Amino acid sequence: MTAPVTVRVTPSQGPFCEDNFTISFFVPFDFQSKPPQPSAEEVYIESRPALEVYVASFSGWATGSKYVARAAELTEMLEDAGHPIEADHFYTAGYDSPFRLLNRHNEVWILAGQQPSKQQGIGREAAAVAVA
Repeated sequence: MTAPVTVRVTPSQGPFCEDNFTISFFVPFDFQSKPPQPSAEEVYIESRPALEVYVASFSGWATGSKYVARAAELTEMLEDAGHPIEADHFYTAGYDSPFRLLNRHNEVWILAGQQPSKQQGIGREAAAVAVA
């Protein structure tokens, strides 16, 4: 298994809507120039541009409610501090095998918002991921 496994979470916009989850698996650098081709129609390869994110990490078993709570805490902290963020979605990142019982590492990523004076893309590299 590659790590991290990321999930892009787009929360629903209403009481009868469903959240949207996009799961991505990191393609190791040795295979990024020619990744294995998916056999299922709903699985595809995408090149994800470098992201600038704010991160909150936590240990233990990650559940949906823990990820949402950490994302809400981090979002509130960043907004209170005046940091521009993209609030319409967030990422979760898991680094451990399901068989690892102790010392697990989990993260929530909130994307940094645009700042008018920043130059985008300088010194950043993209990475290939397989999306399921």
